[in-house]
Amino acid sequence: MRPGPHPDQLCQQAQARYAQGQLATAAELLQQALAIAPRHLAALWGAGQLALQMGAPERAVALLTRLLKLAPQHLDGYNSRGAAQLALREPALALRNFDKVIDIAPQAAHGHVNRGVALLAMHQPEQALAALDQALALQPQDASAHGNRGNALSRLHRWDEALAAFDTALALQPGQHLARWNIGMTLLRLGRWHEGWRQSEARLDLFQAQGWRPPSTAPRWDGLSPLVGQRVLVFSEQGLGDTLQFSRFVPLLQGLGAQVVFSVQAPLQGLMSRHLPGVEVVPRDAPLPAHDLHIPLMSLPLALACDDTRLPPPLALQPDPQRMAAWRERLGPGRKARVGVVWSGNPQQSDDIHRSLPLRTLRPWLSDGIDWVSLQAEVQPWDLPHLPGSGLRHFGEQLQSFEDTAALCAHMDAVVSVCTSVAHLAGTLGRPLCLLAAHTADWRWLLARQDSPWYPSATILRQDRPGDWDSALAQLGAQLGAHLPPT
Repeated sequence: MRPGPHPDQLCQQAQARYAQGQLATAAELLQQALAIAPRHLAALWGAGQLALQMGAPERAVALLTRLLKLAPQHLDGYNSRGAAQLALREPALALRNFDKVIDIAPQAAHGHVNRGVALLAMHQPEQALAALDQALALQPQDASAHGNRGNALSRLHRWDEALAAFDTALALQPGQHLARWNIGMTLLRLGRWHEGWRQSEARLDLFQAQGWRPPSTAPRWDGLSPLVGQRVLVFSEQGLGDTLQFSRFVPLLQGLGAQVVFSVQAPLQGLMSRHLPGVEVVPRDAPLPAHDLHIPLMSLPLALACDDTRLPPPLALQPDPQRMAAWRERLGPGRKARVGVVWSGNPQQSDDIHRSLPLRTLRPWLSDGIDWVSLQAEVQPWDLPHLPGSGLRHFGEQLQSFEDTAALCAHMDAVVSVCTSVAHLAGTLGRPLCLLAAHTADWRWLLARQDSPWYPSATILRQDRPGDWDSALAQLGAQLGAHLPPT
C-alpha cells in the first residue's frame, strides 16, 4: 500500500496554495496535516493564521492555544492569538498575549506596538501612548508605531501632535496610505474641510493596495471640465451610511448638466431611485450602463469644493408606502411615545469597538413611559443575553431589508443611535436623532458641538471620557424630552 502524504509535504503544499491566494484549499491541506499529526507545530501555526485571515477568530484562538501549549515560547503564536482576541472583542485577553511577547523578548518593538493597540481598544489612550513610546525607543523608524501613536494622541484630543505623528509615519513609509487617510480624517474633524477632502483621497489608494479596483476605466471627473451632455458614473465605495450621507451631492451634478448613473448598494436602490428623479440608479454588482466619466461618491465634496457653509440638505427620503402600512399594523396602536434604538454597528468596521455601545450598558437608561423599539436587524452574540427583559421590542428577522428599516424608523417619534447607517437613515428621513458619539467621534460629527451641519434634526450626545457611555447616556432623558410628544 502506498503511504499517504507526510504532514510536512501537506504544509508545503498549503504554503504554495496560500501564495496563489487559494486560502480555502490551503486551510484544507493544513487540516489534513493535523488529522495525521495533531501536534504538528507548523500546521497548527499555519491553520491558526489562516483562520484569523478568513474571519474565524474563535477557531484561530483554539488552534493557536494548542500551538502555545506545545511551544510556550512561540512569539508569533502569542501575537496572532492576541490579534484574534482583539477581533473577538476581548482586548484584555489580547493584552495578556502581547505582554507575554514582551516577557519573552523585551526588545521586540512589535510587542509594545501591539500592546498599545490593545490598550486603545480598552479605552486607555494614556497607557497606549506609553507603550507606543516604548516601541519607538526600541525602533525609532517604525512607521506603524508612529501611526498608532497618532491614533492614541487623537483619542487624547492632542490634534497637532497626532497630525505630526501621522506625518512622520508617512515620511518613513510614503506608501502608508492609512496614515495619509488618518491625516484627512483628522483635518475634517477639525473643520479644515478642503485640506481634509484632499488627504482623504488616500482611502482609494489604500483600497487598491488591498485588491479593490475602480468599477470604471472611463476618465475621472476632475471637478473642472464641463458636464453638459456628459454621462457621469457616481459609485458608492463604503458603507450604507456613507451612501445615505453623500447622496445629497448627486443632484448638484445634474445641476451642472450631467446625466448621472448612480451605483449603490442593492439595499439602497429602491430608496435612491424614488428620490433622485432623472438619475439612473443601479445596484453595485450589476453591469454598468455606458458612461463618459466617473467619480467616487465620497470624492464629490472635493470636486465640488464643498465645506460646512456649502452643504446641500439631505435627500428628502420617504419610505415605501406599502411597507409603512405593514409596519403600522405590526406596531399596533401607539399609546406611548416611540423611540427607535440602535446600539451597535458592523463589528468588522475598524473603529467599531469605540463607536458601538454594549447593550448591558444601555439597558439601565431605557426609562419607563416610552415604547423602546430596536431598529437592529442583527444582534451580536455578546449582546444577545441582555436582550430579554431589556424592555426593547425587537423585530430581528422581520426587518427583511433596509426598506423595512426605513419604514419602521419613520414610525418613530425619535431615534437614538450610535454612529452607524441607521443614524444616517434617521437624519435623512428628518426624524429627531440623538446621536451617541464616542469621546473621539467619527470625523463627520466634528468636535464639541451638539448640532450637525449634515443633519438638522440631530443632537450629538458625546462621551466625557474614552469609553464612558454613561456620560453620553446621562444627557438622553433631557434631549428626548425636547423631541417627544406629551403623553
